Amino acid sequence: MNASLTHADVITPPGSQRNLSAWIVLAALLSFAALATPFFMGRVYVADDLGEFHLPLRNFYAQQLSQGEPFEWTSELYGGFYVTAEGQLGAYHPLHLALYRWLPLGAAFNLELLLSYPLMFAGMYALLKRWLRREAALFGALVFTFCGFNLLHFVHPNAVAVVAHIPWLLFAIEVALTSNDPRQRAWAELGVGILTASQLLLGYPQYVWFSLLTEASYTVWRGVAVQATWRIYASLLTAKLFGALTGAVQLLPTMDALSNSVRQTGDAALANSGSLPPLNLIQLLAPYLFQTRVVGQNTHELGLYAGAVPCMLCVWLLAHRRDWGRFAPLAKAAITFAVLAFLLACGEFGGLYRLQSLLPFVDRFRFPCRAIVLVQLSIAVCAAIAIAILLQKDKSDGGAVSQHGNPPLLIAFLVSAALAVGGPLAWPSYVADAKLIWCGPLLIGCAGLLIALVQRGARGALTALVLFTAVDLSCYGLSYSVYGGTADLNTFVSHISLPPDRARGRIVAPHEPGGLRTGDRMLLAGLERIDGYAGLEPRKHLDYKTLPAQRLAGASWMYQPNNDSDHHVPRWTAIEPTAERARLVTETVPVDRLRDPATIPPTAAATGEPMDLSPGTSGLVTVSGDKPGRITLSTSAAGRQLLVTTESFHSGWRAVIDGVEGPVVRVNGDFLGCMLEGGDHEVVLEFRPLSLQVGTLISACGLGLMLCTFYLRRRKHRPENKV
Repeated sequence: MNASLTHADVITPPGSQRNLSAWIVLAALLSFAALATPFFMGRVYVADDLGEFHLPLRNFYAQQLSQGEPFEWTSELYGGFYVTAEGQLGAYHPLHLALYRWLPLGAAFNLELLLSYPLMFAGMYALLKRWLRREAALFGALVFTFCGFNLLHFVHPNAVAVVAHIPWLLFAIEVALTSNDPRQRAWAELGVGILTASQLLLGYPQYVWFSLLTEASYTVWRGVAVQATWRIYASLLTAKLFGALTGAVQLLPTMDALSNSVRQTGDAALANSGSLPPLNLIQLLAPYLFQTRVVGQNTHELGLYAGAVPCMLCVWLLAHRRDWGRFAPLAKAAITFAVLAFLLACGEFGGLYRLQSLLPFVDRFRFPCRAIVLVQLSIAVCAAIAIAILLQKDKSDGGAVSQHGNPPLLIAFLVSAALAVGGPLAWPSYVADAKLIWCGPLLIGCAGLLIALVQRGARGALTALVLFTAVDLSCYGLSYSVYGGTADLNTFVSHISLPPDRARGRIVAPHEPGGLRTGDRMLLAGLERIDGYAGLEPRKHLDYKTLPAQRLAGASWMYQPNNDSDHHVPRWTAIEPTAERARLVTETVPVDRLRDPATIPPTAAATGEPMDLSPGTSGLVTVSGDKPGRITLSTSAAGRQLLVTTESFHSGWRAVIDGVEGPVVRVNGDFLGCMLEGGDHEVVLEFRPLSLQVGTLISACGLGLMLCTFYLRRRKHRPENKV
């Protein structure tokens, strides 16, 4: 598309449409206000993973930042965990560093969750404005920002934050491909690099992958259309590369964590877990048919509903192909991309995911259904095109688009009604209450009626259509992920169950009945777990559901939900005896003894290779400092002995003995140790992973290359001073 078509529709709408932009902005503000109301009321968002995972980790992160201490390693999870490598903390992102350093935990957490939405709205508007008139672009931005995916995944803040970058990246690519001004292209390419780095620093690489697929598709499609030169492609590729290098401080640790996680040992079944059953297409016309709204129970992962009006606008658009006109290229591209994205989301049911499984690193991603976000991006674009066509003035028809093609709207309503009638008969055990079921036909019918009224030029119909869309999307998403899932932070922490004696060390929380994991909420109360809940769960050799393994890990209490009690008060069971934080042993045994840890004597440790230790009495150990990622000890022994701790082993640990760095060893399958000669020693165990050191260096180089390239390009094309 040439420049004359990027702002194609400049005809002023009729009087009833002149304030449409203001109504759309108002609808977006009201939707955002509904989302942010708990924040303004002094509450925090704690639904699902927000309270059970994200908030506890960010509490640790905020505490470390306020104390000026390293935050890469925490002893609160898994007996020690490379927490920043797991990714969903986004610890190296400048925004997170600023929020959690300078604001209280609750305010920082809420702002992190909320800021993605205005960013997404502005980016989607900027992108669509290159193609459509202002009103249509604003409507598309409203639909995508508050679509089902982005509100249901409010409980996955890093995912939404990465997705918020996608429209801006496409906008920057569009400018780079179509602008005739070298300075504008330089800015656009810098934007591509910075946005790519920002995505990677947020630490959710699966959504960066989805973004990359979208960017590549858009670049190829638009590049062919505008006959872009190889130099432009090369510049964009270089910008992406520099952005990827800048994000290495997060990407390399994440790859490190992946290589040491249970995910690395997974098979195709693990990668395909979370495929979208194609039957979920019925959600588009029957959003509340099932008790969980979806086929497959996992509502926020499988939710496909994109709003009644956007879905019906897509039906209308397909029925009005002869009215596409100048919008035909964009409409065809959006529809094609939606179909491909849906097949990708279907995972094992769709076929495309098999191609992805052939690629290294990305073949470890679970839940292919998350590609739903790309489907809903396409739906938002199609809905915006439909609005643009409805708004344009067709001279051949007295100011309105052609009236053919409305029967599909009626057919869609009849299908929705048929699902409401037939659903309880086909799936009697899974359907929702009748009142909820019939919300589907009501929403679809109202959407179809409003579109028909807009097409006929009814006064106020467009305003009603916009407000109806905002209310529909907000009610669908917020009812699941926000309302009913907020709490006062102090109250939330005070309700955490504590063991009778918190001074007795770590706790263990085995899986609940039904296979559910206990969340990490208890970390907010200062407890430490030898197990935990995380996306990249570290691979362990011991089974911490067994008492001998719990003792080796230094656990003192076991947490068990009490489902037999009328009040569901959890039970705390003492674990005695349990291993000390650090001790010296005089004997090693083969690792095969870990099959039954109870057979390992207190004065011995299991190691991969036999060690020449001095027999006799175990020496003394005093822990003089115990901070995340740094343990300071004083030891005294008559001969050569092995220092054994209850801190989880990772190759990134270093032992500094009397000022001299020495090797660390894996002991008892999962724990950290080091060899000590006889005598008195000062030992410092520090976590300094190579992945972080190399990643930091690469990030600095990537950022430097990006800025230098931008400076040189700007200087090269700087206008000459006129005398």
